[in-house]
Amino acid sequence: MKESLFIKLVKNFYGISKPFDEFARDVINDAGNKIAIWLMVYLLMSAYALMVLISWFSPMNVVNGLIIADTFVYLIAEAYMGRIIRKNKLDRYEFYNEEERKIYGKRFIISRIFTTVLTLSLAMYPISVWFRYLGMSESILPSFIGCFIGILVAIYTQYCRQFKK
Repeated sequence: MKESLFIKLVKNFYGISKPFDEFARDVINDAGNKIAIWLMVYLLMSAYALMVLISWFSPMNVVNGLIIADTFVYLIAEAYMGRIIRKNKLDRYEFYNEEERKIYGKRFIISRIFTTVLTLSLAMYPISVWFRYLGMSESILPSFIGCFIGILVAIYTQYCRQFKK
């Protein structure tokens, strides 16, 4: 069965290697529904908090704080989805020979690095804007490099766990 572009994007983004069967679809839909409900609650609460805090503090500080909070909520949601995928073993690769293992290994590395760069870029930009606003622009580059190196180490250990004999 041919997978749609959306299914391919979901599998690539979350690192799902198994076929997207009924079990995988149910797991992803259940976790996605939980995340969606919590995001709706968060959006409503943050809108009210934004209105109240703007009357007490500088609007620029409140908006910057909200951007940072949104970034952390996104990272929490992504971590939750990753935990669900690992718990249900949807990220396990099954290969039958050495050639297939090498192909899946290359796909894994490329997929994880692309997703990491995209996620880290989206997460670090608002933080860097906030640091610049606070006058701490020189301290964002070491943080970015440290996060990137840490994530690369995590990708390598995940690669070793899944593809090394």
